[in-house]
Amino acid sequence: MLTALLALNVSKDILNAFAIVDETLGRSNLITVSKNNQDYAELLRQKAILGEDKVAREFAKAMELKEFSNEMVDFIEDLRRRYIEFVEGTPAVNSDGTPKSVAQLRFKDNISKSTNFMINESNAFELRDRLAKYREQLLSLVNESDREAISKTIGLNVNETFENASGASESWVAHYFEGVIFAAGVTLLNKTIGEVRHAESSVLKYVLSSISRDDFKFSNVTGKVIPKSQLVFQGEPFEAEIIVAAYDDQQPIEVWWRMGTGAMTSPQGSLLRGDAGVAQLKIPTNQVGDFSFTGLIKMMGPDGVPRTFPFSNGFTVMAPTATVAADKMNVLYAGIDNPVSVSASVPAERISISLTGGSSAKTGPGKYNITVPESLVGQSITVNISADMGGRQQAMGSNLFRIKRVPDPVAILGGSFAGGKIGKAELLANPFVTATMGTDFVYDLRWTVNSYQATFIIKGIEDPPMTSNNRNFSDAIKSKINSSPAGTVIYFSDIKASTPGIPGSRTLNSITVILR
Repeated sequence: MLTALLALNVSKDILNAFAIVDETLGRSNLITVSKNNQDYAELLRQKAILGEDKVAREFAKAMELKEFSNEMVDFIEDLRRRYIEFVEGTPAVNSDGTPKSVAQLRFKDNISKSTNFMINESNAFELRDRLAKYREQLLSLVNESDREAISKTIGLNVNETFENASGASESWVAHYFEGVIFAAGVTLLNKTIGEVRHAESSVLKYVLSSISRDDFKFSNVTGKVIPKSQLVFQGEPFEAEIIVAAYDDQQPIEVWWRMGTGAMTSPQGSLLRGDAGVAQLKIPTNQVGDFSFTGLIKMMGPDGVPRTFPFSNGFTVMAPTATVAADKMNVLYAGIDNPVSVSASVPAERISISLTGGSSAKTGPGKYNITVPESLVGQSITVNISADMGGRQQAMGSNLFRIKRVPDPVAILGGSFAGGKIGKAELLANPFVTATMGTDFVYDLRWTVNSYQATFIIKGIEDPPMTSNNRNFSDAIKSKINSSPAGTVIYFSDIKASTPGIPGSRTLNSITVILR
């Protein structure tokens, strides 16, 4: 989970990802508050239409729910403010009075102060206790026969145990706040506010659904989709509850749904059956990307005539990712393809990159080949990462890379002999000179030996050098080897090699052999 990453060596991209997730959660929370306010307003409207006596019980529960929820959110927001001021050492609000976002934090990757505030100062424990109390308050508004079902809907079960990366059990406090970086902790508080508002929404819809259709005269009854989370990681299912507000909770419903867009006007696709006006929807997420679904809720009206209510929604699936970068290895080699992988907190299909020097070619989702010219050797370039956010390009981060010259390959004889004493037969078994980058250079770079000279020193007398214009020993060189006595020194020098993408040729190391 993104908000539970530990900061052993957190890259800039991961810290930026927390800022983006925090911003997204903030927008999602505002949408949920707006929807809740609409439901509260509708309750007030029905109270005015039908009279206070008709909706007195439900109205009283709704007002209690609103008070409980606002108190819980106020506590979390105050905790977030104190948390930021403790770690940052500066006010948690901007000059215009708006709260600071994760993107504005200076010490995003701080662990010690973050853990000290949340664990050692017992703030995480107080948050846990407050959430447990809030959960009990919500369930007190629900009929005893419905509490088990609503308990699963509202979540916030902070007293259950969790498993860490090694499979060991740990508490809610340890799982979310012990050893967690500051940016993750602040983002988690924003996420918790969203969970509180979603829990409020679930109970509010339950209160509304307890009012019968005959008494609660909605002018436009619609299907409601309540997702457990708007953020889904690859491999996890998308889960949501589909309900019809203001209908008898004892009445079963049928839900037809399918993936895709467009309003559904007649039953089609897959069928779900639900009791008490609630059907459970679970969609497998085996790949990342944006997905939409649409459907139709069918139920019997109070007049005995079947009624249908269309709905639609969507979600985004992201792969769980983490990045560990070796700080001294931010290197690109000039003249050759440098394969790179790019990941961010959005599907790879939305990602694009741009360079301050050189060029790039996309080879797959999130994968590129970067090529830089020899003229940039010794300099640096920046790789900028952006994402398409519904037609708007969002900067996701950048990385600085140093440009280095491809190291010279090593010249060897016959594919494996680097020099020293050797027999004639062994030398002539593989009569050629090759150039290899060796096992320490991971790029698949192939060199061609274009020419070299072979100088024979027989009994201290140096013969004129003999030239070969390709990698193979010339016939003259082979003949000279055959006729030379033991102890002859052969000096292979001025070895020239080239490879595609790198202009010109390289002069490689010399090789000295002594015939046995």
